[in-house]
Amino acid sequence: MHTSATHRRADIAGIVSLLVTVLFFASIPVFLKFLALRLDGWTVNGVRYSIAALFWAPWVLRGGRGRLQMLFASALPAALVNMCGQTCWALSAYHNDAGVMGFMARLSFAFTVLFSYLLLPGERSLLRSRPFWLSVAVIAAGMLVFYRAGASLGRTSRLGMALLLATAVCWGMYSVLVRQRMSAYPPWLSFGAVSLITAPGLLVMLFLFGDWRALTVIPWSDWMLLVSAALVGITFGHALLYRAIRGLGAVAAEGGLLAMPFATAAMAALALHERLSPGQWTGGIIVLAGCALLLRTRVAVSLQDEGQS
Repeated sequence: MHTSATHRRADIAGIVSLLVTVLFFASIPVFLKFLALRLDGWTVNGVRYSIAALFWAPWVLRGGRGRLQMLFASALPAALVNMCGQTCWALSAYHNDAGVMGFMARLSFAFTVLFSYLLLPGERSLLRSRPFWLSVAVIAAGMLVFYRAGASLGRTSRLGMALLLATAVCWGMYSVLVRQRMSAYPPWLSFGAVSLITAPGLLVMLFLFGDWRALTVIPWSDWMLLVSAALVGITFGHALLYRAIRGLGAVAAEGGLLAMPFATAAMAALALHERLSPGQWTGGIIVLAGCALLLRTRVAVSLQDEGQS
């Protein structure tokens, strides 16, 4: 009985964590669109990640005591890819509506799966699965529909979609590099180390390409937006995601994140008065259907591999 009650509490905590994670991550495109009216993307990026790094620094220094050199060496490849991904993500807010960002961000899951089976030798059997290639085709078709519908209304552009696609590629590669090189560390320590390496790189880009002087004249309300975007999207969002994965499992958590674009669309409609067109809804739902099929295929192939081993 005690074990059953403990499991129920873990499940409830995992579900709550996942719901809050979805809301937190879904709000980031809306935050970025608000900040895009006031600051350039380089400045927004540098400040957001610096705030997150300051939060994680004490935890990393304490948790990584005695192995910091090895920890940072392991985190460096993922941090470099993360820098590129975060840069493209921040700049994409200037070329896309928030709803477009929300739907296209889920493409990162497809690239995570693809890079996993390309770079991790033990997981390549998925590439021999017909449902895998069917799901890839569905996702590609959804992207095309989504882009054509958004471009005709001026809600995205070729550059905007290219930035979102680059973001998804980088985030997919980032996830695999963390799994490949940092599996010996707790997730929070891995993410904290990556943040501490990413932040200085983004700060350099801020001073090279951004208008840092604008930070001295923006009102306190804009600073509150920056701090909130950093804590909600980078710090607390990832911490809650790790809690959800621990309570529900990675597959259930990834499946729950498919609800994020719908939450982003709702928030953008309320806060920014943005509306996705019927064509965009159609393309976005096709993309998510492809991701759901990919998730189902991944689970099926994993179970099959376990049965054969």
